[in-house]
Amino acid sequence: MQLGNGITLKGYLLYEARDVASLKGMYTSYLLEEYERISELAFGNPTAGYLVTSFIRSGGEDVGFVSLDHGQRAVELVYVKPEHRGKGLARVVLEELNRICPQTLALKTPLSPGGEALASTLGLERADNLPHEEAKNQESLRIMREGIKRTCQHKGKGRQGGDPRKLCRRCYQTALRKYANAVIDR
Repeated sequence: MQLGNGITLKGYLLYEARDVASLKGMYTSYLLEEYERISELAFGNPTAGYLVTSFIRSGGEDVGFVSLDHGQRAVELVYVKPEHRGKGLARVVLEELNRICPQTLALKTPLSPGGEALASTLGLERADNLPHEEAKNQESLRIMREGIKRTCQHKGKGRQGGDPRKLCRRCYQTALRKYANAVIDR
């Protein structure tokens, strides 16, 4: 889908190695960036049976992705690589998706501060996760936390601010990378 100014949406093809590698890289970056912001696993999946995922392309390069939940008419995730932010790419994509959507498009919560500002500017609705999605998210978080606690060998050295209640930062980042690969490979 051509959006103008050299921006296109290209559908994600799970059987194309290039698409898989590109999405893994961006989803991993998303998880790591959100971890830096909230010190936790960020919810939202780029691929699932109920999602349609497309790459945001500029100048022929994958610069982001958007995953749309058609059932809820909601964006599950929208991500733009840091070096391409501030150019209005997410805005152009969301405006077009909202234009062709039969009702006002929604963004799934929780939103980053930038996502919240963009949703407000564009007049987009917010959509909470469905109960089964929330339960799956919480189960993923529980499994990740337990795995980190069980396998961390850093003896508290990697804990945020030395706080023994917080999980090891290095191990959490490693777990996020593994999680991203597992989500894309399903």
